[in-house]
Amino acid sequence: MDSTEASWVRTAHYDGPERRRYSKTVEQLEAGIEEMFRQHEGREKEWFERFRAECDSAYPNGDRRGHCEAHEAMILAKHAEEEFWHTAKAEALKHGVAGMFAVVKVVFILAIVGLAAKFGLSPVLAKILGVPAP
Repeated sequence: MDSTEASWVRTAHYDGPERRRYSKTVEQLEAGIEEMFRQHEGREKEWFERFRAECDSAYPNGDRRGHCEAHEAMILAKHAEEEFWHTAKAEALKHGVAGMFAVVKVVFILAIVGLAAKFGLSPVLAKILGVPAP
């Protein structure tokens, strides 16, 4: 068979001339695959370096540790603020109820004094309270 003739292929599914343009050896295929992996690895390294540079640009002056510590300080400050407001609310509620009763007591006393004056009982109330009558 001379080099211009196509070889004949007989398999279970095909019987005819060789239709592939070329046939590679296993070594050639392995070399091609290794080259593709080298190229892929080069592209991945280049992409990773660009990605890393972009990530580093997110930190002020490239200071990752300082950036992390700043966030930790913000978190601690937020916890302290929450604790402060929780304590402040509890204290306001505790003293607020006592303060509300003090205001109600004063309003009640003023209402009694006002009613006593309206009904002419001021001298009696003055005598009870131990103050000079008007």
